[in-house]
Amino acid sequence: MKIDRIEVEKILVTQLEKVLKSRKLKHQIQIQLIELNVPVEEIDSIISNVESVSNLDVPVLYGLTKTLYTVTEDQQLDPDRYFGKREIKEAEVVLSQSVQERITLPIHFEECTRIKFDSYITKISIQNLVKLYDSQLIIYDDETQRGVNYKTNKSGGIVRTPIVNKSSVKRIADKMASNSYFEDMITLNVFSSEVDPVTYNEESNTLTINEGAVISILDGFHRLQGGVVALQANPHLDLELILSIRSYDHETAQRYFGQINTVNVLKKERREELAQERLSDKVVANLQRKSEIGKQIASSNKVSDLVGELTTFDILSYAIDKVFKLERQFDVLQTSDYLVEFVTYLVGSYPNEFSISVKIRVNHIMSHPLMFIGYIVLSHYMYENKIPLQKLSHYIHSINLEDEKLLDLLNRKKTLTGNKHIREDLIKYFDSVFRGVQSE
Repeated sequence: MKIDRIEVEKILVTQLEKVLKSRKLKHQIQIQLIELNVPVEEIDSIISNVESVSNLDVPVLYGLTKTLYTVTEDQQLDPDRYFGKREIKEAEVVLSQSVQERITLPIHFEECTRIKFDSYITKISIQNLVKLYDSQLIIYDDETQRGVNYKTNKSGGIVRTPIVNKSSVKRIADKMASNSYFEDMITLNVFSSEVDPVTYNEESNTLTINEGAVISILDGFHRLQGGVVALQANPHLDLELILSIRSYDHETAQRYFGQINTVNVLKKERREELAQERLSDKVVANLQRKSEIGKQIASSNKVSDLVGELTTFDILSYAIDKVFKLERQFDVLQTSDYLVEFVTYLVGSYPNEFSISVKIRVNHIMSHPLMFIGYIVLSHYMYENKIPLQKLSHYIHSINLEDEKLLDLLNRKKTLTGNKHIREDLIKYFDSVFRGVQSE
């Protein structure tokens, strides 16, 4: 490399942190990396943890640099500044050889019926479905699926992996490979904010997924994985599946997945998060997208220290539902905006305690997942009494973090799965604390 690799990594991390805040640019990066044949697991690792660039082989590092240069058009990211001609040539050879017989967009589905303007149905062979997946055209979007598990790789980097029931995949694969699997339905979602994701020809009943669209699997990930395994055992497998193609935006896709009943039942917390039936769910969804702790709000009923999660979607939604009076969409928008600002002051006042790195946190009581019930109570108290957020620290300091009653409430249950009595007692506890604080 023309300059020290560590310096290149720093530049790439800085740029990634900027562009990944935009869902539009995030999708563009995913598409570009897929077109460069960067493996899906590498892409997921880069998107979920920008620091993982230090673990990338030179060809993938080059591919990432080229992608960011293409997406941002920032001359600082021109690969020629960092990689020699020989390195570039070797990297492009390695990347071009990583996928054989790769399918590219656009792709066409004949004998396709339009159900609604954003919903279509057709059929697809398991062979072609797996080819689409192997070509990295079908992605697993954890925000519209079951979520992810977090693991560390051999280099110490954090990798996001889909939540998969391996025994279920094996059962499906065995039945498919032995030709005893009854055809059922796979649902894909095709989305783009840049181009028309699909085009439908009424005369020929042909649906085209256009170049630039992103395809994610909405329902059937276990069956898709089963198909991958089954074809390894029986390469001549002849099975056709019903294929439902949707063209939903992000929020609609989440609600659709929350509606589906599958064999591998969703955990209650994740189902409620996706369905967003309570107005408070919509507020928390906005916090996930806009607030400083957005990525630290867990979708499951527990937090992962590995990625620095602080609290859960369910805990926040429960507290907001109880203390804020949400009656219509206007209340959702107003409350969301206020809480985003409140969180900015909270995290800004105590950056170490809410750090994404658990090691940096000094007082782990402050970052206890159930403490966020207290912070929501405080936000409502300050909002109702028109107390400037600049005074937030004054009220936080009024919490006795060594109070035995508080510690008992926080630690009474080993799991965070909703015990309503504990949550209601915490709301009453913090309400009493903050109402007893004398204003400055």
